[in-house]
Amino acid sequence: MDRKDFRDLELALGIQAPWFIKFARFNEGDKCYDVVLDTGDKNLLSTFFSTAKKVDDSDLVTGRWRYMNVGIYPVYVHANVPKTISTENGHISREIISRMAFLGDTTRNYSNFLRQQVALAQAKNIDQQSIANFLGVNDNTVQVIVEDLRRSDVKVQRLALIPTEVDKIWEQLIRNHHSLRTQVLPLKFLLSRLSLAAAKATDPGKLYNLTIELRKFFIENHAQLEVEIEQICGVNTDHLRQQVRQNAVKQKLVLPSVRSSVWIDLLTGKVNLNSGSVPLNLLISKQRNVFVQGNTDNEKLQAIETIRQYFKKNYRTLIQELTLLNKSMKNVSTSEILLPEVDHKVWQKIIEDENFIPSEHMAYRLLLAKLRAQVMTKPDPVIKLQAARRIRDFLGQNRKSMRQEVGVLMKQMAAV
Repeated sequence: MDRKDFRDLELALGIQAPWFIKFARFNEGDKCYDVVLDTGDKNLLSTFFSTAKKVDDSDLVTGRWRYMNVGIYPVYVHANVPKTISTENGHISREIISRMAFLGDTTRNYSNFLRQQVALAQAKNIDQQSIANFLGVNDNTVQVIVEDLRRSDVKVQRLALIPTEVDKIWEQLIRNHHSLRTQVLPLKFLLSRLSLAAAKATDPGKLYNLTIELRKFFIENHAQLEVEIEQICGVNTDHLRQQVRQNAVKQKLVLPSVRSSVWIDLLTGKVNLNSGSVPLNLLISKQRNVFVQGNTDNEKLQAIETIRQYFKKNYRTLIQELTLLNKSMKNVSTSEILLPEVDHKVWQKIIEDENFIPSEHMAYRLLLAKLRAQVMTKPDPVIKLQAARRIRDFLGQNRKSMRQEVGVLMKQMAAV
């Protein structure tokens, strides 16, 4: 089928350049539509996802996300995206939220559109069963989204309420069809400029770009637009604002000990500080090489100690980075309850034997396949330890939906 034959479906699903529908079909077995997206040029992905290098096949991850419905049937979007769009264990982040409605985290099967709909329904105090019935999704999908939202930072929970770019509210705001009360002058100026541009726009693509610009402004300035976000969502999030203020007052930052696993996560790339400090970034890059190439534990510990001492001397200018480290420490401590340590033989047994812990959990199976391929390509002890940590973290974060697998794991520990 020619690409132009999909144009009506693209418009209905809110799919805009650089994306287009490469293939679409109705899945008789699953009673759903499978829609495969592409950009035609991988270089467009590096621009679209703001990656620092050109994208090739080795940099791409395949995602499959539950999107909106066409009639009574759900649409599942398939697309290859850069690895930077994926976060560990489904943690919702600003990076994920800022993406298009039909995309999502590649470790999860729900789209940004579905996530926002669930977040909004929750803010309106709708129970999970009613949410599932209304959106036409199964209870487990709603439960996963709710759990991911619950584990997210309070600020991210508010950010998650912001409608996706396909929501009609953005065009209504730009065309002055929706009244928005605001005292934020930059927003007033932006709305005025966008309204003038919309009045002159004859191309739907230009109007779409205007809605993208307005949504981007809300995401970048969400901390100053609490009242405005409530208005466009039709909710009251006073309790969220109160939690943010309490957290800001009560938060006490600590410098992780040299033995804390958060330093390993930092040096192996699992934790990204997104720091604006050039000296810190250069130091981390240098010590990462020292850590990976270190032949002894002392050499690896020295790499950690060097970074830790830098934080100790410059903590006043590294508050944001310390906050992220503390948050990572909290996530690690939450996921490590009861599960064996990363150096336990059971994790390497899982990597070596795909039938050791049988599972039907698709995201878990995909993760294992990826990690096994990495270990086979480079059977380095550090790589094996990283793989064990990722499996351990995944099981810890998904314990509720993987009780059977965790139970088998605990029984197998004694036999290894």
